[in-house]
Amino acid sequence: MIQILLLLLLTGGEVLDRLALSVGDEIITEQQLLLYLRTAALLNGEASKESPADKRRAAQKLIELTLIRIEMQTNRYPLPGEVQIKATLEAIKKQRFGGDDAVYRKALIQNNVTEAELVDSVQWQLAILSFIEFRFRPGVQIPEEEIRDYFQFDYQKEFAGKAKPLYNQARPEILEVLTQQRIDNLLDRWLNQTEAATKVRWVEAVFSGVAQ
Repeated sequence: MIQILLLLLLTGGEVLDRLALSVGDEIITEQQLLLYLRTAALLNGEASKESPADKRRAAQKLIELTLIRIEMQTNRYPLPGEVQIKATLEAIKKQRFGGDDAVYRKALIQNNVTEAELVDSVQWQLAILSFIEFRFRPGVQIPEEEIRDYFQFDYQKEFAGKAKPLYNQARPEILEVLTQQRIDNLLDRWLNQTEAATKVRWVEAVFSGVAQ
């Protein structure tokens, strides 16, 4: 179970971490914002950006993730197993680092991310994806007419000048596209409603670049 804790790292009385925001009773620190940004940069093959604007975007994402985690903990949603986490991590190594362990290890160091932190991130990404599927997919029903309309007006554009697949061949793919769109809409609505009902407090100094 993840717990977002306020860690005060003290060196000769100097505070190295500071509160960035709170979501209900959960606390997110500035270092957690930076870790999120560094991990995202690592997975995307980009340079980590840690400006106040970047931290604000990371904070909004972490608010959403925290709301989902609270829901998962309250309703005891299961976390992914070790085998699934390991398989996903190996897939990341293959796709992002060409399966080269040395390149992977170097990227961890360059992005200041430990393997344990990456594994934790992967675990929660898998858990949240599973939650979203379990929580929202059962309520999605796509009318056949909507699938046909998509095939006729949107799907066909992808095959301009090419041989077009038959409707029955394209239908499963279209159904999944429309289902994912509907799931995304339901998730956004749930997040907006849940955030509106949750007390979120921002420490603006963290996002304005003002030192404490």
